[in-house]
Amino acid sequence: MQAIIEVLLSGWQALVDYLSISRIIMLTIAFFLSGAISQFMSQGAVMKYFGPNAKKWLSYLIATISGAILAVCSCSVLPMFASIRKKGAGIGPAVTFLFAGPAINVLAIVFTFNMIGIDIGIARVLGVFFLSPVIGLIMYILYNKSESIDANASMFNIKDDSSRKAWQNLLFFITLIAILVSGVKHPIITAVFTVVLIIELILYFKKHELIEWCRATFDLAKKIVPLFLVGVFLAGIIQAVIPPELMVKFVGNNSFGANAIASVFGAFMYFATLTEVPIVNSFMSLGMLKGPAVALLLAGPSLSLPNMIVISKVLGIKKTFTYVGLVILLSALIGMLAGYIIYI
Repeated sequence: MQAIIEVLLSGWQALVDYLSISRIIMLTIAFFLSGAISQFMSQGAVMKYFGPNAKKWLSYLIATISGAILAVCSCSVLPMFASIRKKGAGIGPAVTFLFAGPAINVLAIVFTFNMIGIDIGIARVLGVFFLSPVIGLIMYILYNKSESIDANASMFNIKDDSSRKAWQNLLFFITLIAILVSGVKHPIITAVFTVVLIIELILYFKKHELIEWCRATFDLAKKIVPLFLVGVFLAGIIQAVIPPELMVKFVGNNSFGANAIASVFGAFMYFATLTEVPIVNSFMSLGMLKGPAVALLLAGPSLSLPNMIVISKVLGIKKTFTYVGLVILLSALIGMLAGYIIYI
């Protein structure tokens, strides 16, 4: 009975650790950004880059690099991913964005270079830029025919009824992203951009638009937050049942099995933004080789048990299982390849 209580307390502690003031603020900003995407970004603008009629190479390119400007974890990317899919984005570019968003986090990449090393940092960056479009393309090939798309092409050419000019909308989204990136770590910069945002809202937006924005944000949060909190609790329980030291015993070589174990471990554990870097660094000090470290760094930020639960609500069970399998398998392969190259 005592063991069960301790396991449950580990789940509770995971929730307590997760619900820090800074993380709540960052997630709130991310939800408002996703609500803005859902409410103010016209379908035509989304289809231009992510829809089935867009140039495929441009769709995947934009989806891959878009995550580089958003210093967010997988949980913050989820509401944005849900908005993009809601607006009709193709499954390929949408999944590419889903993987690349947290995986190519600029702050995490910088921390990887500084804390773990240049070689693993480069392997992580190249791995993300390779895996993001590949995973998206595979999902497109497998499930494109099952996509529910209206045969009427006019649905992808919707006019924007807003009185705002394109540059005003662009400035609005840039300001929101700037607030998200600066976050709570740079309060002065955040305060400046917040003042800019308030001025933009007064000058460019109508009252009913702001109300609809808040409503769209609340709807997204209502669907995603409860599921995600349950996932965080379960992830805390799993971390209590499977101690990190046990994992290290199996990742002291560069075999595919070792990389697969690291990839699976990363996929099911929840890593808050940047925390995967010191965790992997500590694993390496205990004997984890560089190949499995790369595999964990690729799979860890992009997946987690809470992440999987939410994705299943957006994509469905079958597509979610496929996505998770692709991330685990390909991350392990890239990790093994990187391990061999680094040690040459």
